[in-house]
Amino acid sequence: SRVFSYYLSIIFLFLIAKTISLPIILIDDLFRLFNFIKSKINTKSKVNLKRRALISKLSLIFSSLTLPVGFDGIFFGKYRYRIINHEINFKNLPKKFDGYKLVQLSDFHCGSLENKHMVDKAIKMINDENADLIVFTGDFVNNRYEEVKPWVKSFSKLKAKDDMISVLGNHDYGDYQRWSSKFEKEENFKNLLEIQKKIGFKVLMNENKYIIRGDEKIAIVGVENWGARFNQLGDIEKSIQNISEIDFKIVLSHDPTHWEKILKDHPKKFDLTLSGHTHGMQFGIEIPGIIKWSPVQWVYKYWAGLYTHNGKYLNVNRGFGVLAFPGRVGIWPEITTITLKRSI
Repeated sequence: SRVFSYYLSIIFLFLIAKTISLPIILIDDLFRLFNFIKSKINTKSKVNLKRRALISKLSLIFSSLTLPVGFDGIFFGKYRYRIINHEINFKNLPKKFDGYKLVQLSDFHCGSLENKHMVDKAIKMINDENADLIVFTGDFVNNRYEEVKPWVKSFSKLKAKDDMISVLGNHDYGDYQRWSSKFEKEENFKNLLEIQKKIGFKVLMNENKYIIRGDEKIAIVGVENWGARFNQLGDIEKSIQNISEIDFKIVLSHDPTHWEKILKDHPKKFDLTLSGHTHGMQFGIEIPGIIKWSPVQWVYKYWAGLYTHNGKYLNVNRGFGVLAFPGRVGIWPEITTITLKRSI
């Protein structure tokens, strides 16, 4: 439950505070041991009390910072939405799509959203981008479709010139919830698809759709979830049926390991893949051009931002909502704007 999540987070923050202070205390203990041995050898040696006091103060300062930073992440950080802009050049982009703007959203996790005012503010930010296309790359919910109900009115305000397209993430299948029957789980899944449709999203399940401008088009390919560590329902071969090899293709696939393991070296070139899933672990340090770090990088090679490989691109969105830890520290919720440009 949400209350349990908050209690668990407070305990977690205290444990982190203790963990931070532990190395400093250990260093102090080593100094004390060294001084003790030294005093036994040389009875005239004196203990440096000032240094001990300094080490104790440093331990207190560093560990106490954990709590305000953590609480900021819980109450403010998870609503610190930011727009990240990418302009990507492609030689094979159809001329009529030069300057085409799409907005990528991911990982709403509606069951973890709370502040309607801040969510509505983010939706206004999205609409102000005046996107040609809005895509959502999975995890609308934590488990149940009912999580979306309080947010239908808000998300129904999303607008794009051409369309709004979504795919499913690992949490959208209800696999992490106990159900009274197989039928209940199937009904939940069916209702989730219906409620997304009601909001205005077309859900692609191993399917594709063309966006057409005059006599030119680009293909949007939507695969079901495929993850190296999760269910592998995504079928890229089925998804690209009836698509020409020369078509410009944008793939929506929730888990970036799909790009890593299959898509980036696939014989049929996928020009741009859009993923989410990692959340950037909702914790890390990012200073553009200086540092980009999160513990999640020990699990996912491609965990946040734009990557390229042999002329093909992957963008991993850091997510809109939160899961488990009800906050964000250093890795803020993301709205990605991608402008497609034709290279000369």
